[in-house]
Amino acid sequence: MMIGELPLLHSINRSGVYTAAHISLTAMTTRKGSADQHSPTALIEAQLSEPDEPVLGLYLHVAYHCFMATFAEVGRGEITPNLIGVLALLATYPGMSQADMARLIGLERATVGIQVARAISSGFVRRDGTHGKGRRYALYLTPRGKEMLAKLRKRIPRHERTAGMRLSLPERRQLRTLLDKLVYGQEPV
Repeated sequence: MMIGELPLLHSINRSGVYTAAHISLTAMTTRKGSADQHSPTALIEAQLSEPDEPVLGLYLHVAYHCFMATFAEVGRGEITPNLIGVLALLATYPGMSQADMARLIGLERATVGIQVARAISSGFVRRDGTHGKGRRYALYLTPRGKEMLAKLRKRIPRHERTAGMRLSLPERRQLRTLLDKLVYGQEPV
């Protein structure tokens, strides 16, 4: 979203593709001392908490939608953010199982299974049976998956610079460190 553009309301349709529609938010004066006293997010926050108690979930939710407003430039209808994670993990850990992937990222196996099934049906991933391990399967990137990952390595940095243009590189690194601490309870090693 560029400065001066209307924010977008996002949703995911049944096929996992993001859609967006412009919404109009009326700027209203909010909390004293707020970085942006006309921010709709600050207005909502003022109704939900005490003046010096930020509602982080609200800001994370809004930030996520701002980044997703321009995701179409990255995915180009070929891939969703969740599938990007599957490809990146398999590039790092070829042959990992779906259960190992779920444990690594902290999601339910069924949730990861849905994404793996999409990656397979999209031709990005193949599943091979592993001998002696019952129903366990090893997952690998296909040539198409490797090609898509190579494209993403070019597209994602451009998207990140554009979507995060209001933050300097040191600020983006600091935000990443704080988010790691929030999500994982520690700063990255």
